[in-house]
Amino acid sequence: MEVIKRIDLEKKLSSGEKVFVELGCGPNKRVADSIGVDCLDLPGVDIVADLDAGLGFLPDQSVDDIFSYHFLEHLTQFDFMMKEVHRVLKPNGTFRGVVPYFSNPYYYGDPTHHTPFSIYTFYYYCKEQNYFKRQVPSFYNAIDFQIDYIKLNFRSNFKKRSIIKRWVQKIVNRNNYRKEFYEELLCYVLPAYELDFQIRKR
Repeated sequence: MEVIKRIDLEKKLSSGEKVFVELGCGPNKRVADSIGVDCLDLPGVDIVADLDAGLGFLPDQSVDDIFSYHFLEHLTQFDFMMKEVHRVLKPNGTFRGVVPYFSNPYYYGDPTHHTPFSIYTFYYYCKEQNYFKRQVPSFYNAIDFQIDYIKLNFRSNFKKRSIIKRWVQKIVNRNNYRKEFYEELLCYVLPAYELDFQIRKR
């Protein structure tokens, strides 16, 4: 797929201003001043590109912050995207996103979803294993992030259930021990809706 640039990307990158990229932005960017990237040529999309092919249109260490909302689960090359995000971020640059939680029926009911996400998914890309008590292998790749936060969002399309889930969200997100307890023992009893994360390039 040919990359289509609707903005002067080189000028934006060399302007000295903060560079914010929104991946999978669709027709309505959530971050107004961001560079919106999507595979569809829609209004509001600044760069049209196949994101499974990576971020080749961005130079190394050229981006301050990256954001995505319910996008990563659609990739067939998630691990490659994580390496690309690490490549293009400046040192201390952040990647913030929201993805569906793996036990949410709406996650595995959607045939366009490819990658499941748990509280540990982004931990595999951290060399220092000091965020959660459970340790995971971090030797599968050479990149290194630190976790700023991992939060679980609980909500429902049904009003009464939504009230209950808001209370569960407050209890579960109080500390990391509760998040780990929830994921090990309760995640299928009362599934979280989505996972909200922010990681930072070391």
